[in-house]
Amino acid sequence: MKKILLFVFISTTALSNAQFEDIFASQGDANKYMTNYMSPFFNGLMYSASAGWASSAKPLKPYSFSLDLGASGSLIPENAEQFTFNNSDYQYLKIESGPSILPTLVGGESQTRMKIVTPINGVENKVLEFDAAGGITSDLPYNAVALPKFQLNVGLPLGTEVSLRYFPRTEFSGKAYASILGIGVKHSLSQYIPRAKDEGGNKKKRHFNLAVQASYESINLGSLNTSNDKNIDMSLGSINLQSIASLDYKFITLYGVLGYTVGNSTLDVKGTYEYTYDVQDNSGNHIRSETVQIIDPLSLKFTPKDYHATFGFRLNLAFFRIFADYSLQEFPTANIGIGFKI
Repeated sequence: MKKILLFVFISTTALSNAQFEDIFASQGDANKYMTNYMSPFFNGLMYSASAGWASSAKPLKPYSFSLDLGASGSLIPENAEQFTFNNSDYQYLKIESGPSILPTLVGGESQTRMKIVTPINGVENKVLEFDAAGGITSDLPYNAVALPKFQLNVGLPLGTEVSLRYFPRTEFSGKAYASILGIGVKHSLSQYIPRAKDEGGNKKKRHFNLAVQASYESINLGSLNTSNDKNIDMSLGSINLQSIASLDYKFITLYGVLGYTVGNSTLDVKGTYEYTYDVQDNSGNHIRSETVQIIDPLSLKFTPKDYHATFGFRLNLAFFRIFADYSLQEFPTANIGIGFKI
């Protein structure tokens, strides 16, 4: 669990370093660059949020409880670690030197030098050079977008089960914060299918179960900066709809899930950012320096979506359970955990 929290800390604080802030000076171009840079991170968050909602199609008995503790991690595919920067796609932001393949937030280090060239009056240009922002992969214990799972499941009448997820707002070294809140509702379809009877006319125990489930999870991450007004806030709202099939036996449960997830994410950069440009003539000769302030430079929205197929198992040991599953989607996602049934 400490490694999961380490990922949260690194991913949020990485956005507030001085090198990263330079991109905001490109103003409109910053939106396009940051969309490419941040999209894989928000995709990974969505996939992790959609994992682990159910380990059986069979609902808990009315007014019984279970508590699940675990983690999910969306594995970062190679093509999500980088993106191609084309000078022609940007108005002011250009590559000064180095490769045009740049890292995303979940990528590696950068060897590229960037330059912002903003024309002033046809004969002068405001110029700012800086190193392209790198990713956080080298700082992570594994190459995945990970989330902790604290889930309370409550059985209700009519073959229904409600699941609640909660991770209180937690601050990390006064530099970052994170919180998670989610709710899911599972409803049995098997209850509407008559059970077979044995030779004595008694209904046989049902081992194959079907259910549908809908869930919503809200994740909030951000950086904290007490020395000035600069702050970065990120949020993800994830809606997950899925059907569940399971084979439920005394000591083991085998389950499969087919579902669809859509996310609605935002990234807001607040505060006053000050930049000192080198004003040059069209031949590149220095004329003077000019300082400019940009307030609240960025506000982006992301709407990732995808289908998933999940396969997993659960060991049922009296009141104790161990479960694990794997989801096939753009970012393959592994989910593991333990549970306690009350």
